[in-house]
Amino acid sequence: MVEFINHNSVLFIGLLLFGTMGMLAWNRRSSAKALMIIVSITLILVGGYWTSREGPSDVANIAEVDAILSVGTPVILEFYSDT
Repeated sequence: MVEFINHNSVLFIGLLLFGTMGMLAWNRRSSAKALMIIVSITLILVGGYWTSREGPSDVANIAEVDAILSVGTPVILEFYSDT
């Protein structure tokens, strides 16, 4: 159960956030300025999520990692798991 929650935590937070935004938008539907601010914040958050997602790895195997590390230039390693 903990793994399921961890894997889908962004969905749970997103539902909570969008539900809150929807309630605020509904309560302030007469104010166009407040509604536009809420919509803008929502679009910024969605855009941030889509741009921060990880894509496929730049290296295919350990030999490529060893070759990159042996060049002598600074390297940033990022470890993540899709599971």
